[in-house]
Amino acid sequence: MSESAVDYLAEPDGQAAAGVLVAHDWYGLLPHVRAACDELAAAGLVALAPDLYDGRTTTDPEQAEALMTGLDQAAARARLDEAVETLRARSGGGPVGVLGWSLGGTFALLQAATGRVDAAAVYYAALDEDDAARIHCPVLLHRAENDEFDPPEFYDRFVAALKAAGTEVAVHTWPGTEHSFANGDVALHVPDAAAKAWSITVQFLRDHLAGAAAG
Repeated sequence: MSESAVDYLAEPDGQAAAGVLVAHDWYGLLPHVRAACDELAAAGLVALAPDLYDGRTTTDPEQAEALMTGLDQAAARARLDEAVETLRARSGGGPVGVLGWSLGGTFALLQAATGRVDAAAVYYAALDEDDAARIHCPVLLHRAENDEFDPPEFYDRFVAALKAAGTEVAVHTWPGTEHSFANGDVALHVPDAAAKAWSITVQFLRDHLAGAAAG
């Protein structure tokens, strides 16, 4: 169901013990994002995906780049902050994790760096070493084998900085994939790798959020 005119909220049948902030990539809040929220709700987690583009979406990379360039970064961060608080309220004060792809993955990691979330699952996104040092919640990182936007060394430095800070991190690199491979609405989608990565993601979030709430 919808939290506002454009944001997407999905809740389990019973009371959720934990929540997930879901941050879309530069293409916008496409159907695969709403499907991810629905599947998280089916796994017992309340999921909220703020629409940072206010209803605008595309499957064209050039249009996506224009949408991202026009995004008010500070306003987007504020909306994500509000979403975390909404999720805490809807989960009875339980743990909240973040999930994001590319642009949304960067936002998810920035949320993790604030110390206000309990787990971060990200696809093809990383931060610099200084930001990584401020992330102390468990991190799951899915990497494309061939990433046109960031070289392997960028991810390697990020992972090394997380480990140096004592942060739990799991990394999966998916053969034969490019940036956006997990977006089911665009041409770069790789269904098999995306499905396997998603299974790992759901298990990670359940373990670190619902498991933490139960404990």
